[in-house]
Amino acid sequence: MNMTSHASITKHSAMNTGKKMKTAIIAITKNGINIAEKIRAGVGGDVYVNSRLLNEADLKNCFPIKTPFKEFIRQIFSSYDGLIFITAAGIATRAIAPVICDKRTDPAVVVVDEQGKFSISLLSGHLGGANELASKVAQVLKCMPVITTASDIQGFESIDVLAKKLGLYIDNFSDLPKVSACLVNGEKLALSVEKDFPYEKLAHLIKRSEVFSNDLPKDAKAAVFVTDEEILPPPVPYVILRPQNTVLGIGTRKGVPYETLLTQVKRALRDFNLSEKSVGCIASVDIKREEKCILQLSECLNAPLKLYTGVQLAEYENRFPCSSFVKKTVGTGCVARPAAYMASRGGEELGYYTSKGITLAVYKRRTS
Repeated sequence: MNMTSHASITKHSAMNTGKKMKTAIIAITKNGINIAEKIRAGVGGDVYVNSRLLNEADLKNCFPIKTPFKEFIRQIFSSYDGLIFITAAGIATRAIAPVICDKRTDPAVVVVDEQGKFSISLLSGHLGGANELASKVAQVLKCMPVITTASDIQGFESIDVLAKKLGLYIDNFSDLPKVSACLVNGEKLALSVEKDFPYEKLAHLIKRSEVFSNDLPKDAKAAVFVTDEEILPPPVPYVILRPQNTVLGIGTRKGVPYETLLTQVKRALRDFNLSEKSVGCIASVDIKREEKCILQLSECLNAPLKLYTGVQLAEYENRFPCSSFVKKTVGTGCVARPAAYMASRGGEELGYYTSKGITLAVYKRRTS
């Protein structure tokens, strides 16, 4: 297993989690400033205006554009979840072209014409939330939203939107355009779903695909797998939507080397054929908040660290074998198992390991 940090889609979660989207509204003309004021009042955000027009702007959070326009866009591009240009589409396109990187991390980009007649989703329509942002701006301005992504035009939910909504990590992302094209073009898409995943959450995708369990249909043009397990790559374009349902509960002696912990985690995931990209959480006791090996593992797996107090863990210690030494040291008789049990919301224990000053509990979080 190649245990390397994987890219995440968490940057683009603001639009569907209720978290406020950090937005920049960019105006370069007098009329654009008037439209910016309406947008800021409706959806919020920081307003940037041409420095020579700053006196025309009676807005909160209004800042001057002091550098050349392309340089200014380069400076702020990665600092916001969304950019709203009140300019011609060509101006916005040329400004963002040098800094576009990846649809998983690029901010949503929306363009509004200077008469406020159209709100156009220009970049990162799905993962970035530009389609939704364009619709919100259109509601504020009472204008026409312009959405050009194929799935939206045909009236169904795309794979990347579905993954974002359900908190699924998209593995083999490079094949997503081919798989999405198969879906849009009505070609045969094969779908395999792990038995514990709630099918009803995939209802729309199931309607547009053929569900299979063992052998890939011979005439399938692409495939989607919903699983936390490692799979053999099929002979067609494919993506894997990975539930973030594996929880690692960890207890360590002070100063355990990161490589030792990493080796143990590799072994555990390999034992259960689990993908590292399905690790959704690492859990431990709060006195380990600065333990380097745990922090490094959290960063490597791009998995958040959930810490509990000894008192919280002690509430569940009677479920597991305990150590009087651990009890005296941290206030609970065991760490890895109760931490994983709590973080997985009382999920299923797959395995438990003790070696070289490490205790490791592998749990599967409840998905229903």
